[in-house]
Amino acid sequence: MEHLQIKDDEPEALSLEQMPDEIIGHLLYYLSPEDNLFGVQLVSRRFYRLVNAPLLWKYYCRTSLKYWSPHHRLEERLAAPAQKTNWKRLYIRRSGLNLQVSNTLDEVIRTKVHRGRGFEAVSQLGYDAKDVLLEHCQAPTTAEDWIARRYFSNALLDAVHKHAAIQEWDSLMQSPRLSDPRLESKQLERALGAFDLFVLHDQPGDLDDITRMLDEIATSFRLSHINLQNWSTRKKSLELVRWLRARDLTGLHDPKKDYRNLRNCLIGQALRHPDHDSLPIISAAIFCCVAARLGINASSCSFPSHVHAVVSAPAGFTLDGDLVDESDSPSQRMFLDPYGSDDEVQLAHLERILAQLGFAEHTEQFITPVPASKMAIRVAHNISASLGIPGMHDQLAPRITQLLCGNSLMNAEACSYAASWALLILNRPNRTTWLDRLEKFLRRFPDVYPEDAWLVEKYLWPRFCEVVSNPRDGFGRHHNRPGGSINPWHFWQGMRDLDGTPPPVYRRDRCHNPSGPLLEIGQVFRHRRYRWLGVITSWDERMSRSNYFDLTPEVPATAPPVPPGTSRYGFFYSCIAATEPEPHVISGRNIEPISDPTLVTEDMFPTAGKYFKRFDAATCKFISNIREEFPQD
Repeated sequence: MEHLQIKDDEPEALSLEQMPDEIIGHLLYYLSPEDNLFGVQLVSRRFYRLVNAPLLWKYYCRTSLKYWSPHHRLEERLAAPAQKTNWKRLYIRRSGLNLQVSNTLDEVIRTKVHRGRGFEAVSQLGYDAKDVLLEHCQAPTTAEDWIARRYFSNALLDAVHKHAAIQEWDSLMQSPRLSDPRLESKQLERALGAFDLFVLHDQPGDLDDITRMLDEIATSFRLSHINLQNWSTRKKSLELVRWLRARDLTGLHDPKKDYRNLRNCLIGQALRHPDHDSLPIISAAIFCCVAARLGINASSCSFPSHVHAVVSAPAGFTLDGDLVDESDSPSQRMFLDPYGSDDEVQLAHLERILAQLGFAEHTEQFITPVPASKMAIRVAHNISASLGIPGMHDQLAPRITQLLCGNSLMNAEACSYAASWALLILNRPNRTTWLDRLEKFLRRFPDVYPEDAWLVEKYLWPRFCEVVSNPRDGFGRHHNRPGGSINPWHFWQGMRDLDGTPPPVYRRDRCHNPSGPLLEIGQVFRHRRYRWLGVITSWDERMSRSNYFDLTPEVPATAPPVPPGTSRYGFFYSCIAATEPEPHVISGRNIEPISDPTLVTEDMFPTAGKYFKRFDAATCKFISNIREEFPQD
């Protein structure tokens, strides 16, 4: 057998130093930014020069980081030549912010002290914090504190989204009414999409995603109608509304059963959900936003009980495309009901309905296009109506409040919170309705969203000062009613003050009852009577009302003597119940500890991360993350 011979003229492999810059520059794209920063650029001057190419770091900024705060003007920078931006410095700055957010999250998990300050700091970073928070939201179950990390990273992400939504509404109120239909539709989709941010959590579907989904719908319609530009405004509008309805992108499949479902009020949910169910106001908004992308001047009009779309002819033309002297005749308009009809709605029909409702004298008010802020206010009222229907807490509630992700009851609370914010930001402050609404808001939400105290101070306090001569006195006009002398602003100020105060410490060895509480924090149990599963989150020693004694909180001097080895004090336990966010307080005699870990599922206790680090299957207990309050549990 002949051996293979290597020819002398076969070329030798090139060394790295002999490779052209173009090849090395191409290979650098396959390395991580960190490898280039801390390794490759330190090899030599040549590699330092190649690693610092603007195009390389522009690529890293575009591919490694998805979310950017608006002040970066990323789209504008990406469209400009790479040399116009120091992309490497921008990437390093974002990496530093990611580290800052991770460190803040660690502190939020570790201690309650200044937790609100941590939420504020991350919220003010805006979308610059979103990439790293999404990573923590997917913390692996092998992590030592994975339940707490997922919970608080989601809570911080919710805070970022809430701040973005409130900023959007506040900006809308500061901007003038626009005459460009495309910009008006942009305002509309963002004003309505802001409600989705309160229940977005770690899922896709934020304001930019809503814009992309509407872009895709418009592109799909345009591609399926190649002669679109030759059509009149009337024909384009009718064809669009029929096309949307044929694809179930507007309207409801079962209005009798699902009309008041909460997700029908949210444009992002309507676009993302496979059924695309939506109320008339959302259906009209989808039509108007897609129409604007097709060059149609369409707006929503605030018709009573059923929002319609009004389409105006372009300047100098009729709806049918005929030329007209703009100075001699007003612009023509047509009305559409994207929710419930494929055909044009005649003005006479709308006038008859208004006459039946007693609004004949105000016809023009209800058929005239209205700004995005008014539509957002109407959505807020629709959300409140959905959450205020009778039977909200019976067997119908899960269907009514079920969204694409998240716990239904927590989502319902968040939507109510969003509606309250929208009505306070988008309505001009006055001394009647607005002040009443503000007072109810201040009394209801401080315990639910204490981390938002800084938002209340930033956006609501200045508005309150506009209409109250002595704002520090609070709501003085209510001082005569029972409980009215308490300034509701103090609730929020109390949240700020408590944020820097260490929580009280409860020790087992300092209880009045020498035996201490029999159950530990993190114990999984079943309620003896109602059979639901729960987890103990705290214990409290108080005067017992047991069968042996019937003592009032103030033990009377005539109380019978305490038998040896017993105590007048008993223990009550706070707990979270399966699938419910609200805490419960129950007596120890109603607790039946369980030891079967298979009964506990990952999503059973949506707020477990607020109290616990992880679940220990071996002991069927959650590991406490509140040892600064209960150091011996």
